[in-house]
Amino acid sequence: MDEYLQAFLLFWLAGLAVIVGLMLGFFSKQSAIRRFGMVLMVLGTLSILATPWTLSFSPSSAFGHFLGSILGPSVLLGVGIYNIAFSGHVPVGRLTEGDRRAGFGMVLIAVLWFEGMHWWVLTPTYPDEINRYWLIFWPTLLLVTASGSFVVRYIVKTVGDERNQEQRLLLTLFALTALLVVLGLMRNGPNVDATQFAQEFWLAGADVFGLMVGAAFAILLFALVLTIYESQQPLPKQLDPPTTQQLQEAAKHIAKHVGGVSEDE
Repeated sequence: MDEYLQAFLLFWLAGLAVIVGLMLGFFSKQSAIRRFGMVLMVLGTLSILATPWTLSFSPSSAFGHFLGSILGPSVLLGVGIYNIAFSGHVPVGRLTEGDRRAGFGMVLIAVLWFEGMHWWVLTPTYPDEINRYWLIFWPTLLLVTASGSFVVRYIVKTVGDERNQEQRLLLTLFALTALLVVLGLMRNGPNVDATQFAQEFWLAGADVFGLMVGAAFAILLFALVLTIYESQQPLPKQLDPPTTQQLQEAAKHIAKHVGGVSEDE
């Protein structure tokens, strides 16, 4: 099989299958289509994860290697956050205290796992150099986590009511991620030095800032289009005031269902 065709089938078409399967699995109302979408998404994901062996000649295989490298800590982090969130003050389907403790343990292991990828020998390396997607992912994750926790804490403080514990947790998360950023900027890791981390961190900051500016412009543009559209619409037709007969009929119905109201009223 031609290498370009093989890369198209096993990587790009697999990526399309993941997106289509995700949409079918979450947005379809028919259970059979939802199951088909989930199967399609799983097959596409497995195909991408297998690219280091099936597409070792292609640069696209580095992305599959990166996904496989972060799959374990990402799953632990997601399940841990789910257990923590739904073992708190939720009205329906609250998890047990044991699930909460297990969630904290999963989050701790996931964080240590990610840290080991930067400060230890677990750094994703493919084939004989540091995976470039990891160099982008790790600074971006730290930056988004730090800025997101700070912004969310401000929102909780502004609109929340008696949310002191949540504010302390968000402030602790911000402090920890900020400390990791400072350490990465000041100290060299076994595979990633401080200069390289700093370069990727500032590039990640530029990406996040550009994303925020783009989202703000998109929201403003949507609001402008909606305002212009609404201003061009004719005013709704005003209804005529009720007649005496309509008022009398309404009084009869009120007296019938409420009682104590005469027709003269």
